[in-house]
Amino acid sequence: MHYIPIKKLVEHGYVAIKTGPFGTQLKASEYVEYGTPVLNVRNLGFGTVNSDKLEMVSNETLERLDAHRLIKGDIVFGRKGAVERHAFVSENENGWMQGSDCIRLRVLNDAVNPRFLSYYFLTKQHKAFMISMCSHGTTMASLNQKIIEKIEIPLPERSIQDKIVEILSVFDKRIMINQKINKNLFQQ
Repeated sequence: MHYIPIKKLVEHGYVAIKTGPFGTQLKASEYVEYGTPVLNVRNLGFGTVNSDKLEMVSNETLERLDAHRLIKGDIVFGRKGAVERHAFVSENENGWMQGSDCIRLRVLNDAVNPRFLSYYFLTKQHKAFMISMCSHGTTMASLNQKIIEKIEIPLPERSIQDKIVEILSVFDKRIMINQKINKNLFQQ
């Protein structure tokens, strides 16, 4: 299968990469008790969002940092720590804000199914690549836009991407149902 570096997708306008707001743009003092959730590294799963310990920002802060507002289909990576994880932004997280310690990948062209990319980012091959590229003898792995641009992805025709997503989504739904059943049984 033919692999394409994300850098080529950026150059052709298929995807865009955006680093979260810097600390000078978003200060810890701007977090509020109620407001719009901020997706930070601790909230990134493996293609999922962990909604425990979400921080919030006011509508005013969100409007000021509108370039960091997330939309359905965005893929969010952590810049530090568990670089092999990512979150796929679903309808539930649409409108949330990207945290300072995150990098967003946004699909801009119909030739790419963002969920297909997310599923690829769950492969052992991709996770191994991320760990090798982001661990340079430091105590904490670190990710940047240049590394994301180096990621090589398979990019079959959109119809094939859609079929793969359709099949894998069925498994995701079954897993989610089983997790709910197990949680219910545990609580009983």
